[in-house]
Amino acid sequence: MKQTIVRCSRLIGAFAVGAAVTGAPPAMAEESDDLIEEILVTAQKREQALSDVPLSIQVADGEFLDRNNVQNLKELVNFVPGAATGEAFGSDQTRIQLRGVPQIVGDPTIGYYIGDTPFYFPSMLWAPVVRTSGLERIEIIKGPQSTLYGNGAMGGVMRVIPKKPNLGEVEATITAGFTSIQGGGEGHYVDGSFSLPLVQDRLAIRVSVGSEESGGWIDVQPHAVNFLTFGFEPSGPAHENFGGTDVADYRVQLLAQPTDRLTLEFMVMRNESETSPNGFVQAGGKDPVSTDATASLSYDHTEYDVYSASLAYDFESFTLTSVFTDLSFTEDWQSSFIVSYGLPTGVTYDPEVFTNETRIVSDFDGRFQVVAGIYYVDADRTQLIDVAEFALLGIPRILTTASAESDQRSVFGEFTYELIEGRLTALLGARWFEDERTFAETSSVLPIALPSYEDKFDSVNPRFNLSYTPDDDRLFYFNVAKGFRSGLFNGLSTCLSIPPASPLAAACPETVDTDELWSYEVGTKQTLAEGDLVLDASVYYQDWNDVQGAARIGSISTSFQLGSADGFGVDVGVIWTPQTVPGLNVMLTANWNNMEFSSLEPTIENAMSPHFTEGDGVPGTPDFSASFGVNYGRQLSPNLLGDLTLSWNHKAEHVASVGSTVVAESRSYVNARFGVLIGDRFGVSVFGNNLTDEDAVVSGQGGPLYAAEVRVLERPREFGVEIRYEL
Repeated sequence: MKQTIVRCSRLIGAFAVGAAVTGAPPAMAEESDDLIEEILVTAQKREQALSDVPLSIQVADGEFLDRNNVQNLKELVNFVPGAATGEAFGSDQTRIQLRGVPQIVGDPTIGYYIGDTPFYFPSMLWAPVVRTSGLERIEIIKGPQSTLYGNGAMGGVMRVIPKKPNLGEVEATITAGFTSIQGGGEGHYVDGSFSLPLVQDRLAIRVSVGSEESGGWIDVQPHAVNFLTFGFEPSGPAHENFGGTDVADYRVQLLAQPTDRLTLEFMVMRNESETSPNGFVQAGGKDPVSTDATASLSYDHTEYDVYSASLAYDFESFTLTSVFTDLSFTEDWQSSFIVSYGLPTGVTYDPEVFTNETRIVSDFDGRFQVVAGIYYVDADRTQLIDVAEFALLGIPRILTTASAESDQRSVFGEFTYELIEGRLTALLGARWFEDERTFAETSSVLPIALPSYEDKFDSVNPRFNLSYTPDDDRLFYFNVAKGFRSGLFNGLSTCLSIPPASPLAAACPETVDTDELWSYEVGTKQTLAEGDLVLDASVYYQDWNDVQGAARIGSISTSFQLGSADGFGVDVGVIWTPQTVPGLNVMLTANWNNMEFSSLEPTIENAMSPHFTEGDGVPGTPDFSASFGVNYGRQLSPNLLGDLTLSWNHKAEHVASVGSTVVAESRSYVNARFGVLIGDRFGVSVFGNNLTDEDAVVSGQGGPLYAAEVRVLERPREFGVEIRYEL
């Protein structure tokens, strides 16, 4: 019997269900035999039903992002068990980890993509700032993905998929919202996406824009030198409501299909973000007081430009695709740290990267399929550190420059064969990788010419997957994969900055070699209870060798290989969509893992003990996280549809950073949103984030090895209202 249902959205590894209108309740669906509409993904570089992909994947569609007030990747992490944000002092410096593989130093541990475009540069520590306006979905692929995504995808991949231009119809959506932070300032945002066919069915353009000014809630306490005591002490009243973020996001996409076989895509994207200040000091309490002495000298401004062109030609039995990307990134970070007498310290970071991936994806008749290609990266970056002089104390101005280049080449392929047609499939893949890197630096306070370095890093990374589909409702898989990252350098100026008494001084390495991670996973995806229940579960073990990390003495951060870490983990996701209650869906996801250091390098252990020892958890990785959500949509009148979403997200207590006594505290978040759709196009919603006003420490540094105790607090309770119009 056909049923009329309200289609609701959710985040889960097996299925995602979409609504017709976002930011407000979904329209009533047409009569259909299908109670769950399965989403298509391209995680394996070919279009597949999500339930057919033999990997652990979670997908957040556009409706899920809107209903749960998710504006960026940092906010999405709260809904992804096994993920957490690490050490970062601003929303534009978000470090994300998956399954106990954090971003401490070096190349990223997660591969970030915007569509088919890699967002990557060597030694990238943070995720891209991307607003969710005009997005189709975000795919979170867990575990090493080095065969298809290469260097830096050892912990997983996050793919931000924009909506494509519509070749046949005009589309337009605009959203505006107002927010207020408890005990802090007010904010607002405007997002819009517009798609126009220029030549019917052949050429179309989409323009997506987003702008946000969020309120602050941090006090900045000015400090000055007391010449009676020569101490650096509070001076004058605090400046209130700092810590807000200004974001401007622009994306233009052009889609052309001059023939039925040829597809051309072009994308230009620009993002600007500014956060102030960068962190907090808590001496004996949790009052959010900035580590910076002067508000006007405390900011982090980042901007990036992406130019991407893609050509795809369908040869019937396979598709040839080539993607060209140019990424330029600039960060201008300035602070006036209390611990350095408030001296303005500026860091300018300026990488530029060109990449090309050319691949074939087969569509053969029969049991055999292949994905294979080549990948090239040409990257260079410069960095300038500028510390102002303090003439009264005889401290000169310090200028340090560094430049680095990376020339990467790789060849990859994955081959699948159906051992039992339609039932049992084996996959064998590998990536060969080579990276030639150079590094040079200068320092105004060192009387010698500093040496330059060059080295070649290479790696071979296999993957094996066996999947079994006994029927249309069940999938079982076994996956073994190796992940890796390229090596990096310590400059001589960094090594000379380590206090001579530290055991690290004599052991500071010029070159930090590649690290690698092996993952072993068994999982299943099942549809149960006559389609009412969807289950996605996996058990995995990870073995991480030669872990790249940062050892800190005082305010100096030096790269080392810390040792080895390993651990087991479990991912579980369940969606319940009862046919007896149309419009209701319930989601529960959870992750447990015990990733910890099984051994430490002797030098690291001697220098960091007792604050960092064998058996400690990997920093930034909670051993338990969970998410629970309920969404209910109901027709209130012939012209009025209501929609309610409630969510609870939890992260367990965990180590904040290597060798630090600061602990990232156990924390839970409750979010809610209620909206109404008036007619077919206009929606109004009210929402609240962090309704319990959780004020836990989410990351930080502190203890005997640190020059100051720095902690980052959760954003306070926030309320908002949003209006939306969709053409």
